[in-house]
Amino acid sequence: MHVEKFQKSAVGHMLRHYSRSSTNYSNEDIDPMRSGLNYNLAPEREQSSICYYKERLSQVKCQNRADVKTLCDWVITLPKRDFTEDQEKCFFQSAYAFMKERYGEKNVISAWVHKDESGQPHMHFSFIPICLDKKKNIEKVSAKEVLTRNELRCIHQEMSNHMEKTFGYDIGILNGATAGGNKTIMELKTKGLEQDIKVLEKVKRQSLIDMAQTIKKAPNVLSDISKAVKIALGKEQSPPEHKHNRAHERSR
Repeated sequence: MHVEKFQKSAVGHMLRHYSRSSTNYSNEDIDPMRSGLNYNLAPEREQSSICYYKERLSQVKCQNRADVKTLCDWVITLPKRDFTEDQEKCFFQSAYAFMKERYGEKNVISAWVHKDESGQPHMHFSFIPICLDKKKNIEKVSAKEVLTRNELRCIHQEMSNHMEKTFGYDIGILNGATAGGNKTIMELKTKGLEQDIKVLEKVKRQSLIDMAQTIKKAPNVLSDISKAVKIALGKEQSPPEHKHNRAHERSR
């Protein structure tokens, strides 16, 4: 799971991307021949998603500033397990039920499940971040107050618990990137750098013979050592795979 926040100027483009109504895709992983497999779990409404977005936004207090985040998008990815088609659909329906209760169904703009990209199927749960202005007792838009640090830290575990109740067992929602909460890219890079440093610590006191034996037992450690040395010398960023994954998430 990962969340993105968007300003008004980007909302139209993102909603067209979710529904695949745009003909120009920046994501080369999209297979238009499979886009017919995508489906939207949000309630069917008479007006389009963009019209509903504008209507709902007009009903609440929203600061008239270009930098205000008026749309949030949780990307919820199907865990890598041997799910049947029915179990896959159950996963996304259950995820939608969890999210709509959390953020309010009337604030949901769309919840498109994408099955036309390489990698795992995933859902874009897009909503307007609306909360109560306690001083004025009115609804207002505030991504900062809705997606608090505590919210980002707790939601993965709570989603995991929800899915365990649905399926009767742990389906693997939590992983290295989400077990401690919704980590930033910098936090992921820091964690990766710490792992690379541990590789160096592991071998720095070994003799050449011991090091050769270590590499013989685990050949992949040689590339890890080489990578760690380059990072230590500033010749390589750490870890490049997270940067790639971030770019891929944004293109979805």
